[in-house]
Amino acid sequence: MRAGPALTLCLMLVLLPLDVAAQQVRQLLNGIRSENGLGPVVPSTALEQAAMAHAVDMAQQGFLGHVGSDGSETMARVRREGYEACHVAENIAQGGTSVTEVLGGWARSPGERENLLSPEVQEYGLVRATGDIWVLLLGRSNC
Repeated sequence: MRAGPALTLCLMLVLLPLDVAAQQVRQLLNGIRSENGLGPVVPSTALEQAAMAHAVDMAQQGFLGHVGSDGSETMARVRREGYEACHVAENIAQGGTSVTEVLGGWARSPGERENLLSPEVQEYGLVRATGDIWVLLLGRSNC
């Protein structure tokens, strides 16, 4: 089940204050990439929408995983939101209470770190939903 626009907007406004959190996310994520000789990634509305749809799905259905409750894989979910990806990676977490904590955890976990440091990605979308469910999508489109 997909979240309606009002629910999505409400969750985003309540859980990630856009101005402050968006700037912090960019600084932290691109700081990790810069320390490893990689270029920056920029925010993508489509990736953010796909991340939010998956986060809301997990929150509503009571699970944490990379496959949606409808059986969808990450690539299918980003394309559903109009993102024509040729490369996509997804990190998920539950329980972190801050962007710093969650990104730090991903930076210390080999699989998630590999996604953060992928030279293939150019854009990202990060959301936090009810239940402290975090989804980060990284991608590159129109390759």
